[in-house]
Amino acid sequence: MSGQRCGDRSQIILAVCLPILLLLFSVASTYGEESTSTHFISRDQEGGLSITSKKMILKNQENTILFEGDVVVERDSAVLKANNVEVMFSPSGIKENGGTEALEKKRELITITATGEVKFTQGVRTILADKVTYYKKDEKMIFTGAPNIHEGHDELMGEKITVFIKEDRVIVEGGEAVIYPR
Repeated sequence: MSGQRCGDRSQIILAVCLPILLLLFSVASTYGEESTSTHFISRDQEGGLSITSKKMILKNQENTILFEGDVVVERDSAVLKANNVEVMFSPSGIKENGGTEALEKKRELITITATGEVKFTQGVRTILADKVTYYKKDEKMIFTGAPNIHEGHDELMGEKITVFIKEDRVIVEGGEAVIYPR
């Protein structure tokens, strides 16, 4: 989700540490009540990714991880906050040339979908929406549900906003823009 270029080998964001998904729990005391948060940390060649939520559900057969409740996804200078986040990754076992032995392959991230009060910030850019889906292969994010971008005093609003991360290009469909000259 960072604006930096990622090499083909570093396409694994979440699934690098999948066996470590037995997670680290941290328990904090808030006003006399205990609240539990789940922390997921993954590291690849380009750096680390951290996901914090109230609850994490691993659906190994479906190749997904669900994060529920006050989810915060952080990578480099990018922060994504939402009510729920679903991470989909490729299957871990593959067969080569039709052989019977499955070769273990690291799971690669396919998509990250965040829903409910989505707020994405990176530098001075903030994007608000009801839903966003990040496509790792294409390095793009698609925001829907009354999305709008704030960058300084400028604002873009639309029905659908697509951000191409590597190109630093934005497409706004069915919307309007308020741009102040600099």
